Amino acid sequence: MSLEQGYQIVFGPFRLEPSTGRLQRGDQAVALEPTPLAVLCYLAQRPGQLVPKQELIKAIWRIFVTPAVVKTCIHALRQALGDDASAPRYIETVGRKGYRFIG
Repeated sequence: MSLEQGYQIVFGPFRLEPSTGRLQRGDQAVALEPTPLAVLCYLAQRPGQLVPKQELIKAIWRIFVTPAVVKTCIHALRQALGDDASAPRYIETVGRKGYRFIG
């Protein structure tokens, strides 16, 4: 997949534009802090792939952060997407390993 202008990832009622950092639900913008948005873009560009927490930390933060920071970020994403960790529709937790975009 390329990140050219106009490239979109559509899942459920959401439209994500990685190149512009926009997330929309229908015609409305979804308010999301930059870091959770970066995590969503990273995961969504790797659909179905297990992304280990350490890979997310290296790709997004590029400094040392604890896995708890990643967990907090994923929680913010789930709230914005209306996703439920116990019955995920968009982001799946792979026990103690990482996360998978399943949107």
